[in-house]
This record gives sequence, C-alpha cells and structure tokens, in this order.
Amino acid sequence: MNWNIPPRTKTESGEWRRVGFELEFSGVDLESLGKLVEESYGGELRKESPFSYKVLDTKFGDFGLEVDSIQLKDRKYKEFVEAMGFELAKDEIEKVDNTLYDLAKIAVPFELVTPPVPMDKIDELDKIEDALRANHAKGTRASFLYAFGMQFNPECPDLNVSTILNYLRSFLVLLDWLKEEIDVDLTRRILPFINSFPDAYILKILDNDYSPSLEEFMADYLEHNPTRNRPLDLTCLLAHIDKDFTLSKVKEAELIKPRPTFHYRLPDCRIDEDGWSMAKEWNRWVKVEELAGNPEELAKKCSEYLAEASRKIIPGNLL
Repeated sequence: MNWNIPPRTKTESGEWRRVGFELEFSGVDLESLGKLVEESYGGELRKESPFSYKVLDTKFGDFGLEVDSIQLKDRKYKEFVEAMGFELAKDEIEKVDNTLYDLAKIAVPFELVTPPVPMDKIDELDKIEDALRANHAKGTRASFLYAFGMQFNPECPDLNVSTILNYLRSFLVLLDWLKEEIDVDLTRRILPFINSFPDAYILKILDNDYSPSLEEFMADYLEHNPTRNRPLDLTCLLAHIDKDFTLSKVKEAELIKPRPTFHYRLPDCRIDEDGWSMAKEWNRWVKVEELAGNPEELAKKCSEYLAEASRKIIPGNLL
C-alpha cells in the first residue's frame, strides 16, 4: 500500500517533517529484531541489557528495541530485593534477568522504536514491516493477553496555537470514524491507555469562538488531560514548548519525552493479519491532517459535531 503524504510536508525551517513509529508485537526476540533492523537500514546492534537493545547509526538514526515495561528495563526488582536486605551478585542478576525475560514473552510486548523518519522516506518502513511479518511476529489479536498497539509521532508543522488547536479539533471530529475504521481491539479499549477526552473539554475546544493564546491552550489542555493516556496525546508536544509547566501538571511525568510531535496512540498492531499495514494506519491519520488544513470545512464539522453532541451528552459528564 502507498503511504499518503499530508498537505503540509515541511516545517517552518523548510525541512521535511519527520515521524517516528512505536510498534508492539511478540514472536521475534530482541536480538533477532536488531539483526532485521541492521539488514534493513544498516547500523550496529548493541545490547544494553536483556530487556533493551539499540541499533546505532542507521541511515535514519538510532532504533530502540526493548521489552515494553519500565519495571524490567530499569531493573526495578533490584530495589525490592535490596529493601529486604539482600544484595544480588552479578550472576544472580543475570539469572533473574533471563527468567523475567522468558516470562515477559508471554504477555509483555516487545517494542520497536524507530528514529524520526522524513516523510519523503516514510515508505522505507515497509522493509522492517515485511521482515517482521516474514519472521512470524504476532499482533494484537493473536492472544487475549495482547493489548499491542502501534503509536506514531508526526512532527507538528509549527508551534502556533492555531495549528495545534486545528489538529486536535480535526482529530476529535474524526475520532468516531477512526475508531470504526480501525475497529480497536476490545482488550485495548478496556485498558486505560487510550481513555477518551472529557466531554467538557471536547465541547470547549470545538466551539469555533474558542481562540486561546498558547499559554491558555496549554493550561486548558493540562487541566482536563493531566495524562498521556489519550488517543491523541499532546503532553510530549506541550513539554517541548514549556517543559517545567507541563511536567508539573501531569501524572507519570517521568514517561514524557519532550519533542515537537503529536503522539497518536489509537491503532492496534496487526502485523500478522492480512490486509493490515503501517501505511494503512498512517493514511487514516493523513485524513486528520487534511481536515486540519481546511479551516472552513473544519469549522463546519465542529459546528455539526456540537449540534449532535448537545443531544447526546449527559449533563453530569461535563463536571
């Protein structure tokens, strides 16, 4: 499938906008995954721990390969053991690491984190997708235990509040369509990783008379959404604009990486299913970008959404 290009391809500096992907799956261990990345993009595989590898200096930058659990990556179990008065020797740590790694294969996803890829080169990600599929990677629906997602981080064209607001408005009016198109897996829907935006916040920002300053927009967003767990997470972008203010307002601030990107968290990873592709999910996102770049149509969609919402939203949900 072709990768569609959004209307705005360049940043204010004239550089191609970039996008990084985070793909969760099982069935391909980290070392094998690293070799697949090397074969696809060059670079040098480096093991940081049983739970984390890097492929350094590829044609696009550094790839991250890891078990998607901060408790494992940071060896949090050592704190628990040491708090009980024990100190693990090096060989004992290796045994625990290996045991936890084997257990993690059952339900904890392996994650491939790409470097930011210029949008004119985005189709080269087909190489690693094809390699994963050929090596029998398993996706979201392979087990009820798997709540695997595909997240990506498209660079914002600029940091003007009108641009950020229009992207968020476009996403919200298209969210029902996106959910229907993606058919988000039940396991992911019932877990808290992609919680809905509060009704009160949706009504506030879709009002075409809402015209905040950047500071006001940030304050409003973080008041209603002090979390990463939204289908379109803006905390990374807002932390890039004002790190101290943003991190002072959010939960799990240590997980937020300041960067000038949106953090789109909605899609499943169905790497093992016919008809699914990273390009398909990307092309759905491009519909959001297209509407965001059409202010007249976006204003019309916002008005229609609010008219429909006024008949559906329960007053108590606005509190």
